[in-house]
Amino acid sequence: MPTVVFASSKGGVGKTTSALALSFVLVQSGASTTIIDADPNAPLARWADRFPTTIPSGLTVQHAVGNAAARAIDDAAQRDTFVIVDLEGTKNVEVSVGIGRADLALIPMQGSQLDADEATNVIRLIQAQEEVFRRPIPFRIFFTRTSPVIASKGMKDIHQQLRDAGVPLMQTSLLEREAFRAPFRLGTSFYEVSPDDVRNPQSAIDNAQAFAAEVTQILMEVDPANGQKESAHG
Repeated sequence: MPTVVFASSKGGVGKTTSALALSFVLVQSGASTTIIDADPNAPLARWADRFPTTIPSGLTVQHAVGNAAARAIDDAAQRDTFVIVDLEGTKNVEVSVGIGRADLALIPMQGSQLDADEATNVIRLIQAQEEVFRRPIPFRIFFTRTSPVIASKGMKDIHQQLRDAGVPLMQTSLLEREAFRAPFRLGTSFYEVSPDDVRNPQSAIDNAQAFAAEVTQILMEVDPANGQKESAHG
């Protein structure tokens, strides 16, 4: 089944939060999903251990790093509709192994030149793994923690810079929403939080669903068989 890998060589760009948000939408739609937490710090595995009774039905969280992560990805792909991989925020060999398993690599970044430079480093790593595995590895950059109201001149300049360089960008950004952080505090998915817990959770849900819809569309575009696999398990 499709494996979506979240990769960044820079911490603090919303990689783990984005991986969890995508997983929530997928299981809400009825797709069995495994998250492979391939970060030695185990943020998602610790979240699952802390709130074992509130993990959404259909979602499995597994901690595995290095070669164990590769085996875990392969096993989950035989079992579940989607596999989501949250890689460590470095450029080590273990990250390369995870990228080699990707049907789609997603590179989160915020609107800064530093993040743009780090995203370029990840793209180079993906291209190196394409040579190692002798197959194309589709990827997209997406923006995280963006303002729902204001797009700065710097953000617009970076968008244009990436487009001019021919870098594939997702149209949907993940906005700065309290509901995306709430699961780590409350234990439940953003589908379960109320306006008393966080401000306007429905806006976060709508944003995450648009993001997930674009991800699944990209998966079908890069390999039409992915749509058939999802239908068979949906």
